[in-house]
Amino acid sequence: MSVFVKAVIIEDEENNRLHLNNLLKKHCSSVNIVGMAEDAIQGIDLIKEQKPQLVFLDIHLPNGDGFKLLDCIPNRNFEVIFVTAYDQYAIKAIRFCALDYLLKPISVIELKNAVEKALLKINTEKESINSRLETFYANVQNTEKRIGLPSMERIEFVKVSEIIRCQGENNYTHVYLADGKKVLVTRTLKEFEELLNEYDFIRVHQSHLVNLKFVKSFEKSNGGHLLLHNGTTVAVSRQRKESVLKHLSL
Repeated sequence: MSVFVKAVIIEDEENNRLHLNNLLKKHCSSVNIVGMAEDAIQGIDLIKEQKPQLVFLDIHLPNGDGFKLLDCIPNRNFEVIFVTAYDQYAIKAIRFCALDYLLKPISVIELKNAVEKALLKINTEKESINSRLETFYANVQNTEKRIGLPSMERIEFVKVSEIIRCQGENNYTHVYLADGKKVLVTRTLKEFEELLNEYDFIRVHQSHLVNLKFVKSFEKSNGGHLLLHNGTTVAVSRQRKESVLKHLSL
């Protein structure tokens, strides 16, 4: 017997609400839409009334944005998939916190992938959306940036300044932290490069991304490599050597 997940759609454009509803009916049969709302006030009432397990939430709404809506609901026992037109700042902030989003116009493949991840979290994940949203709020308030590291078992939140380096391995990345811990993350190295390039991280090799504040020296032997403060050495590719030296101001 099929197991249905209760879901709601909160979106101000009627055509977009109906389109998303139709896509879900056609391609995501395990999602049962039990209500739709067109603004933040209606959305809050709908969530409190229906107690959904999954919320499709537009970021920009009348009567307040999607984040403020969530802030008005103290017990957020549901997963959220944000729906938005392209907004580089909002999307980067969402990705930092390991939250899911869909870009308009919605791709069926991206919709199915987002729903699949949400269902997995609903069925297996112990931590709630609250910790991810708290990280989002802290980041947009310009406190020290934190990032969500999604592994197979959990999402771990760490300060960006505590990441020493990232090492890519196919569709996964090993993240090495200042306390000696290593986390295997279900993100590509390219994704980390896009998220961290403005925080003094530099791609030094096809497989390596390094936090420059942990670099002790550039060693010229063996084609060139970085010596980090924790004693680790990281190879620098010939193609990236000039860029690395420039960033190190050598």
